[in-house]
Amino acid sequence: MAIKHFTHHEAISSAVPAEQGFEAVIAVKARREDAHPTFHKVATERHFDLASEAEEAADAALNRVTEIGENDELLWDEQAV
Repeated sequence: MAIKHFTHHEAISSAVPAEQGFEAVIAVKARREDAHPTFHKVATERHFDLASEAEEAADAALNRVTEIGENDELLWDEQAV
């Protein structure tokens, strides 16, 4: 799990249980008391048998996030690998 801080948001990468294995996700929450987290599935083309594999993919995806949009959408560095 990794945390990345932005001007008005925080983003956390993680793995969550899925039907058969795990999914890689990034949770985004605005820095307001009334804000609720938004969850984004990442690495959706892959299936993860282990939580550690999904978490590694989520961490890599979070490293590519350059900013969080007004509606909690992830803005990516398209040049990053």
